[in-house]
Amino acid sequence: MKKIISVMLCIAMLFTSFSLVSFAADDDMKIIVANDLHLSAKAYKPYTGNTQTNAWAHVASSGQLIIESNAIITAFLEKAAESDADFILLPGDLVDAGAEEEHLLMAAKLATFEAETGKSVFVVPGNHDFFKSDLDFFKATYSAFGFSEAIAVNENNASYVAELSGDFRLLAIDSTIPGDSKPEIDADELNWIKTQLEKANADGKKVVAMMHHNLVEHFVLADMIHSSAVVPSAELADVLADGGVKYIFTGHTHDQDIASHTSSAGNVIYDVVTNTLNAYPCTYREVSFGKNAVFTAKYIDKVDTALIPAGLSDEAMALAESNFTEYSKKTMWIGLRKTFTGYTNAKALINLLNIDPEADPDMARIITSLGDKLAESIQMPFYGADGNNLSALAAKYGKTLPTSEYSDLIDLAINLYQAHCVGDEYYPANSTEIQLLMNGVATVLCYCLEDVSAEDYTAVLRFVINWTGADVPEGLLGFAGSSMERIEGIDMLVTVVLRPLVTEFTTDSSPADNNVTLEGYEKLSGFEAFVKKIGDFFRMIFEFFKKIFSFVPMA
Repeated sequence: MKKIISVMLCIAMLFTSFSLVSFAADDDMKIIVANDLHLSAKAYKPYTGNTQTNAWAHVASSGQLIIESNAIITAFLEKAAESDADFILLPGDLVDAGAEEEHLLMAAKLATFEAETGKSVFVVPGNHDFFKSDLDFFKATYSAFGFSEAIAVNENNASYVAELSGDFRLLAIDSTIPGDSKPEIDADELNWIKTQLEKANADGKKVVAMMHHNLVEHFVLADMIHSSAVVPSAELADVLADGGVKYIFTGHTHDQDIASHTSSAGNVIYDVVTNTLNAYPCTYREVSFGKNAVFTAKYIDKVDTALIPAGLSDEAMALAESNFTEYSKKTMWIGLRKTFTGYTNAKALINLLNIDPEADPDMARIITSLGDKLAESIQMPFYGADGNNLSALAAKYGKTLPTSEYSDLIDLAINLYQAHCVGDEYYPANSTEIQLLMNGVATVLCYCLEDVSAEDYTAVLRFVINWTGADVPEGLLGFAGSSMERIEGIDMLVTVVLRPLVTEFTTDSSPADNNVTLEGYEKLSGFEAFVKKIGDFFRMIFEFFKKIFSFVPMA
């Protein structure tokens, strides 16, 4: 069965690729997009932490390369200078702490780049850019990077319109609220955008957009993992798609993903999120627009380590010098390990789950009572000869953990998150990783809930279902909470609710995230449109068999 499906997948991929590349035209415009650069003042000062006892003491809890940001941005600008792209788009979070000092440093780097290359840089702000500075300072500091050459500027924020090459025009949208990480597109901004699109259409222009926050949700768990990531405007996606915008470049979530939205009128827009430049795998994009839109993922895999501040350990510097990609991967792992471990105590978990102790005292009480067992089991090693491991605990509840190289649940979760950041992730339901994660989570829940009252047990099931937004009938929930054995009820929760959500996060759907060819702004000839329809059909077949393949039992 698996061989038949594999053959069908190969056929579908072949026809899909053929339809996308058969009619590639000469490039009308080529751009580079880099997100969330997070230039930090710390990148210019010696590190003074204790690296004698911890060679990786400098690593931020986020896993981002804050201290290395100057070296990374310098390497990026050098690569951009060598590219044949004429325009560089930077959709927000140019700096890390939002300090005026950082903005001046960034603006100076961009000014030097433009002067030396003749290429044009365009920016919009992100939420980090306003942590310690205001809108007027931002627009004045980055005047030369979009605002001074703009043909239209929204005086109320940092949105503007600028001409690119040929018939292309840039719509730069400011989605920020200064002093707040939440996005906003108010009615005045929406009307301003509509006006600019009407003018562009009247002028025969093809509009490419950029914005810091996401236009659409990219996966089911997005709002839980990245709160307030998507602009709250219910109309914006339709307005852009119906106004002729096929592509908008966004950031903020540090993901590598491409998702589409189809308006009620049937027009399609792609929201292209590019991962942060200053964390593994240090990604940026080159995009060529012609008859097709061709996306190519690029990486910063080497930096001038002389630009990394003094004070880091010899071990860290040696890895940064020999293999910067592995350095960035290890840095992210260490940082996320700190973060994920921090969520294993009851107080942090209550905050993470947005539980208000006054509004929901019962759930706060339950989480507090389970704190020690939860922290113990989540960090318990998967395997070991002494019996004090999650495999032995799983056996107590009739479960088996598949053999793997992962150390514990946190290590596995970091790997899955890193894969999502890289893009084109593929860990379907039948993979070792998802089986290990689901059986591991089920074991933790069985262990933590085995001694709680029936009422508390049902309350936990109900909370998890409501928190994930799963559609589970109350009758089935009551049945799982009262009539079934607890192990069976937890298995139902994991199978029906958690596994579909997790696999939606760990298995990318079409289109591909990194290297992919999509429709351009040019109208296709009749034959080209016919071949495109064939390609669309085989992409549907590819997605169908991909899902079927994910449920084929492992050998």
